[in-house]
Amino acid sequence: MADKFNELTNAAGITADVVMELGAYFSAQDMRKVQTGLTTAARELRALTHNSSLLGRLGEKLSHEQRELLTNAAALLDSVKYNVEHAKERKARAEKAVAKKRQQWEREAEQLVKTHFSLPADTVAEQLRILEIHLVAQAVLGQTIYLKNHLQLRNAMQEEPPRWSNHTAAQWRRSEVSSLLADMHSAIRYYLSWELQITPAKRLEELQHNLEARRAEVLTMPQSVETLRIWSDALKGAAFITSVLPSGSPSKPKE
Repeated sequence: MADKFNELTNAAGITADVVMELGAYFSAQDMRKVQTGLTTAARELRALTHNSSLLGRLGEKLSHEQRELLTNAAALLDSVKYNVEHAKERKARAEKAVAKKRQQWEREAEQLVKTHFSLPADTVAEQLRILEIHLVAQAVLGQTIYLKNHLQLRNAMQEEPPRWSNHTAAQWRRSEVSSLLADMHSAIRYYLSWELQITPAKRLEELQHNLEARRAEVLTMPQSVETLRIWSDALKGAAFITSVLPSGSPSKPKE
């Protein structure tokens, strides 16, 4: 009789390993919700077998066999919950380890970007070099990493600065270069730190190799040549305007 009871109330087919396998794409928080639901369900079933509540008084109207069935069902839910709880704890530990590694990778990636991509942007030649690296990086990193496309890059140098910016056209062009460099830093940091099975240093090594290998090909493409021309004209114009403005001139004439 005891063996029959254990067979009914022990969810032998739902081990912690099974829960981990079925919950591979679910989080520890998801498992916690399942655990809570099972706890609540078991409690409600047991309430039907106790006389101290309305549910219990309703349960009094059930037959002995029916009340026993509810007790067994509650025990079965407890068995499932036990293994869900263990799987949840394992999942939480794994998530914590991944989060810790992710933070470490992000710190390393940030330092690598500072070391290898802290590019000067004072002269037109330096500003164009930033654009060149951006164009090659866009081709190497592909669609998985967001970087501005040719149309967006050209518009950045062809559009007038918005009125709210209180910038001259020359100042606005320089700010676009700074923004482009910041976007590139962010994209490369993301690329270096995303794959947890490969160190950021190794990813950087591969990236630098690919940037060098694709550089000539990308920069001689007609669309790249045109984008570089538009930027060169705009930045040279901005540099000329800045050079002829007297020092201390207001950033923008008042209207």
